[in-house]
Amino acid sequence: MKKITGRFLKIIIKKATENLLRHKDEINALNVFPVPDGDTGSNMCSTMLEACKYIDNIKSDDLPEVWKAIKEGALMGARGNSGVILSQILRGLADASPESYITPGDFIKMISNARKVAYSAVMRPVEGTMLTVVKELDEKLKGRSFETFEELFDQIVEMIKDTVNRTPSMLSKLREAGVVDAGAKGLYYLFEGMRDAIKGDIEVNLEQVEQASVEDLKRMALEEITNQYCTEVAVRRKRVFEKSELESFLNEIGDSVVLVEQDDIFRLHVHTNHPGQVLEKVLDFGEIIKVKVDNMKLQHEHIISAQVGKEIGVVAVSPGKGISEILKSLGVDEIVPGGQTMNPSFADLKTAVDKTHAKVVFLFPNNANVLLTAKQVAEAVDDKRVIVVQTSHVQECVAAMVEYDPDEDPEELKKRFEEAINQCVPISITRAVRDSRYGKRRIRKGEYLVFVRKELLAHGFNLVKALKDVLEKEDAREKEILTVFLGDNYRKVELEKIQNLIGEEFPNLDLEIHEGGQPHYPFLMLLQ
Repeated sequence: MKKITGRFLKIIIKKATENLLRHKDEINALNVFPVPDGDTGSNMCSTMLEACKYIDNIKSDDLPEVWKAIKEGALMGARGNSGVILSQILRGLADASPESYITPGDFIKMISNARKVAYSAVMRPVEGTMLTVVKELDEKLKGRSFETFEELFDQIVEMIKDTVNRTPSMLSKLREAGVVDAGAKGLYYLFEGMRDAIKGDIEVNLEQVEQASVEDLKRMALEEITNQYCTEVAVRRKRVFEKSELESFLNEIGDSVVLVEQDDIFRLHVHTNHPGQVLEKVLDFGEIIKVKVDNMKLQHEHIISAQVGKEIGVVAVSPGKGISEILKSLGVDEIVPGGQTMNPSFADLKTAVDKTHAKVVFLFPNNANVLLTAKQVAEAVDDKRVIVVQTSHVQECVAAMVEYDPDEDPEELKKRFEEAINQCVPISITRAVRDSRYGKRRIRKGEYLVFVRKELLAHGFNLVKALKDVLEKEDAREKEILTVFLGDNYRKVELEKIQNLIGEEFPNLDLEIHEGGQPHYPFLMLLQ
């Protein structure tokens, strides 16, 4: 193969996505710390799947049109840092592509531009990551020539493999954990999939591996309503059927189709002008157990009327239902579900920002891995001012929102938010899911890990001792309030021990306890 056309580029991207999906769990498992927060594979898959959907929505095989769909889809589907960086790598390839067809020599130049664009998207690039893969690939390919794409991609895959294997020597966290970089490994699988397509393996099936979360069913882009009724149906299946058969029907009569299967239940979501036809159709497959039909135009009109003239809006990412309710009570307008292992996408954040209908929007990412996506949103929105408040923990957002005054000048409000964040102490408690190392410390599976911001300050099998050590280090006897958010996996006996500790050792602290509902962390705390 000596040239790649727009039509074949579609196949290459889909094959790359299929290969990435096949290894998603492996990539997620490449944590650089024993906390269960590996979601790089999911983030990269979300990015590529959305690019594939955009490809499917265009009829043209024109190369620039295909690249445009890939760029837009990847950005809209980008979740977490890995997803955003991947979207920028694709953007770099696209922007340097010729308009008619791509030759091996063209592709080498495109790699060079991908390196440039990806590095420019990250304020503090870290070596030993997917960025390094693109950089070394560019450096190794410069000055070389290839007659065919088969020859080029054989070399590309080997070069990336070598870089991936060396990432632990570039990044101490990887070396301590004994793993390679997850994003770099994901990029390897993407290029491996491209190579397979170039060598003739062009059969692609994304249906078998694509999954949608329940939260995906709840998100609606209200601003672009061409189909009036949001229709959700849960059905108990009575006969075996091809998922694609039902999806094809739903796509014919509507859009925003999501179809989720679990055991003998399947659940669908579609925006359509004919909800009755949906109900008639699913009766062919089973028994309806739940139906929900909303008139989105009426909902939209209500939201618009309620928000007209709003000067300041607030959007916050929240990891749990209970915390979301607390943030709403403090004045947050739009909540975006997200956190460890479930980073929201560019589209999720932008939709929430747009829904505030405010002139100035404060955006709280509340997770270090969401910060880059939030900044991309701020740059992309041109009809309002978006101020990203650089929070890495949702407790910081709670502290800031206590100071919220919607009538305050935005600049003064920003200062008040930042002061509250700087003065508070966010504490996060979880348990190690495997043996590992943190610097010179040996971490054993099952130990409690107590973080202050991103630093591990104490660990051990005795929760009370570990927490007491941290509270003493943070001068808790000089503070006034300790707010505790209970995770969905907390144990009552653990909470009782914490209550006894505060009562006996830190009687100066007012202990406030709330249901947080966050996963992975049985206790999130805010010391003020």
